[in-house]
Amino acid sequence: MKKKVFSVLTTFALATFISIGSADAATDSYTVKSGDTLWKIATKHKLTVDELKSLNSLASDSIKMNQKLTVSTKNAISKKSVSVKSVPSKTTNASVKPSTKTVAVKKETSSTNSYKQAVATTAKPTSLSLPAEKVLLNAVETSLPLLGTPYVWAGVTKEGFDCSGFIHYVFNNAGVALPRLDTIGMYANSFNVDKPVPGDLVFFENTYRSGISHAGIYLGEGNFIHAGSKKVEIASIDSVYWKDKFTGFKRFNQLN
Repeated sequence: MKKKVFSVLTTFALATFISIGSADAATDSYTVKSGDTLWKIATKHKLTVDELKSLNSLASDSIKMNQKLTVSTKNAISKKSVSVKSVPSKTTNASVKPSTKTVAVKKETSSTNSYKQAVATTAKPTSLSLPAEKVLLNAVETSLPLLGTPYVWAGVTKEGFDCSGFIHYVFNNAGVALPRLDTIGMYANSFNVDKPVPGDLVFFENTYRSGISHAGIYLGEGNFIHAGSKKVEIASIDSVYWKDKFTGFKRFNQLN
């Protein structure tokens, strides 16, 4: 997995489904381990990426094995969001509890400071069954190591993905047998949710064509992972490009 990841989160209370090494005994420092990114480390210690970079005077997102990072959370700002509070592996019984708060979708890119509330209209309130909960957690865990995979039109393998092929691959490996659908088919084969959790779907319209034309997998805090125009990457729903194209959160019918 490529270590240089799209800089995420102005506010990042999200703790996504990533395997993260244990912190040093002293809670104010952390030693970088294989597979770590600033995002993973910030998430583990309830910091934003910007806060972590500021604490360590980092000018870029690059980090090295065995590098010592300051991860003091004494001055970190408390955030309220839809979040996963633990970092389980696929074999654990850890659960994701949908937040009762409205999802605050924050900006990720440096080109805008705007905020907006992203709540699916005509949404169907839903609680997660244990099997569905596990699939959504698995989907997040499966998707993250694919960061940096190149974009390939109609691609459905690790050699390359398009947006629907990426979702098809992730969910089939997360425990749901799905046919190969395009974004319109996935949109039709899913229902709206008003309290999204990591692993739910996000849909966009009017990108390269009119109507529903793009989709990704929600990570929480307004961020999603998707097969972008060049590679699998993380983006913000409220970035300049995506905020006006966002249509809502959905979940596959198979998880109802």
